Order: sequence, then C-alpha cells, then structure tokens
Amino acid sequence: MRRLLPEQKEVFHLQEYAVWKNENGTYEYMAWDAKTDKLRWIKGDAMIVEDVFCVKGITSEGEEETFETKLDVKFELNLLPKWEKTKYYCAVLGNQQAALPQYCETGEPVKTGEDDYNTVKQTLRKYGVILG
Repeated sequence: MRRLLPEQKEVFHLQEYAVWKNENGTYEYMAWDAKTDKLRWIKGDAMIVEDVFCVKGITSEGEEETFETKLDVKFELNLLPKWEKTKYYCAVLGNQQAALPQYCETGEPVKTGEDDYNTVKQTLRKYGVILG
C-alpha cells in the first residue's frame, strides 16, 4: 500500500478500504481481494452523498506486490487515520443500485426498518441511487 499511495497527503482507513480525496475534490478508494491464489488490489472512484460514502466503479486492479495476506493489509490499514467524514458507506453498482449500507464506525449493516436505513434510502434517492 505504501508504494501504491505515496503521493496522497491524506489517506484514511474505512473498514476494508483505504480512502483519499484528490486535489480536484474527487474521492478514490482501494481495497484488497483474497478470493484467488494471489492477493489482488482494486482501486475505484467514490463520492460523498451527504452523510453516505459511496464506493463506485473499479477503475484499475492488479496483483498485490507489497503484502502477502489480508492480515498484512489489515495491519497497514489500521495505521491510517480513521475515516470520520460520513456516518454510512455503501457500494453503488453501475446501474445506480446501492448495496446494503453499513455504519462507518463499526462496519455493521444498517438494517431494513431502522430509522437510519430510511435516512440513507431517502438521501441516496435524491441523487438517483436506489437502495434495494
């Protein structure tokens, strides 16, 4: 991760993501995938919608050269300052459909029927994103 993100001034830890704001005001994220034999990284665009951090499409991916395991990644992520800019986060698929939102603080899902779920749903709807 240190070789992949050295030019970033502020990189934050949000659960399994590294998150940063570019000089032009856009956001990006990086995450790691251990489903294959090799640890891989993915990088993508993100946006803040009021109090929801939305992870959007993948812009690049590759084989991890810095870390060998997800445990190595977790250790390095925990060295970064914690993301505190939003209360929730979720993935937004290409068809503007949002996955189940989660609390940034705990990583726990926001459950259907909770007031927070309805808040996230209404917030995303204002921006054309549908929470399933």
